Amino acid sequence: MNSEWLNDGSRMTRECQVRFCERLGVKLPWPTLRYKALADYYDADLTEFSSDGEMPFSPFRGVFDEEKVAFLTQLLATGIKLMSPSFELESDHIAVLTKAVRLAHERKMREASLNFDGADLVQLELAEEAVLTMNDVVAEMAGLSALESFEKFQPVIDALVQKLAPFYGDGIYARYFNATPPGSNKTKLFYIYDLDALDKDPVLQSLMTMAVIEEIRQTIKQHRGQGRQGLVVLEEMQMLGRGNSVGGQFVVDAAETFRKLGVWLVSLTPRPQNYFETEVGKAMWGVADNYVFLQMSADNVDYVAKRSSILDEAGTQIVKSLRTVRGSHADVYYVNKKRTRQGAFRFFQTPYDRWLAPTNAAATSAAEAARAKYPSDRWKALEELVREHPYGLG
Repeated sequence: MNSEWLNDGSRMTRECQVRFCERLGVKLPWPTLRYKALADYYDADLTEFSSDGEMPFSPFRGVFDEEKVAFLTQLLATGIKLMSPSFELESDHIAVLTKAVRLAHERKMREASLNFDGADLVQLELAEEAVLTMNDVVAEMAGLSALESFEKFQPVIDALVQKLAPFYGDGIYARYFNATPPGSNKTKLFYIYDLDALDKDPVLQSLMTMAVIEEIRQTIKQHRGQGRQGLVVLEEMQMLGRGNSVGGQFVVDAAETFRKLGVWLVSLTPRPQNYFETEVGKAMWGVADNYVFLQMSADNVDYVAKRSSILDEAGTQIVKSLRTVRGSHADVYYVNKKRTRQGAFRFFQTPYDRWLAPTNAAATSAAEAARAKYPSDRWKALEELVREHPYGLG
């Protein structure tokens, strides 16, 4: 989902970066170090998805309330539709999914509160949080027909168990739904989710995007109760929910929810067409109150001017004149939705900002070396980088 600036001001996609660096024999961090650096210096909660290795995230974690039950039901239903587009989900299917999720959580909470007192198993206070797995949900689902109210649902249950096969047991996506990581860190003020590794799988990318957006919603709700406001940045927003209309609509609805909660929502994309051609982009453009432009090609500027009233003739010419000088500054044009405030300014990145988020292979390597040199003092590493390379590398 990420892309980097080249020396000539153009953009290189993530896939091209990887191939280019492989040919040079350079190892490109995955995901980019800039997220790791920000997480390191700002003590953030960093969640990195990967196609292999340990799974640090679970869509089941978090506060288990009515909104969570509704979300998990929607998530499972979306997974089924993605894997079996012709399968018609009816009200009976939704009822079974919802009941299975509830029962699985109840059982997990009871199990988490059990402990041994010598040789005796005793019941302690009910645990505050227990992370479910898809295996737990399917196990409860398989036994639902034993309940009097669900006796007649056996055919529905059998169909759902079969359709959910990719997500439990030895299914191809099971590791993403059966992980048991710790609960989300409620003490952090800065959270980063990197889904780069999932880009090549639209099914997984859509489902995990939905899960991350839901966790962000819960995080906002938790911090809002403490009198805090927030800022949500969606980088490469056109990738969100791209695998299906349901996933995309989930992101669209979330954007409106964030806005109503008074949270600042910032969406970014290197291709302005994404704001007019994708459902997510249209939603982001529609709820936006402020618009910021950096250097763009003349064709892209004309495209925005034709599709929107945000840029008038004067604004169009100003945006065409914007320039980004690597290692020095970036010209920026700002305009609000009513066009009552607008203007251009020049942003100079400080050496500290530059080294807090390195964006090329040479800078990445230097930042890693500095942190290795001062493993117990991150700020000393940053000071050395700033002192020796105030304008960055490459």
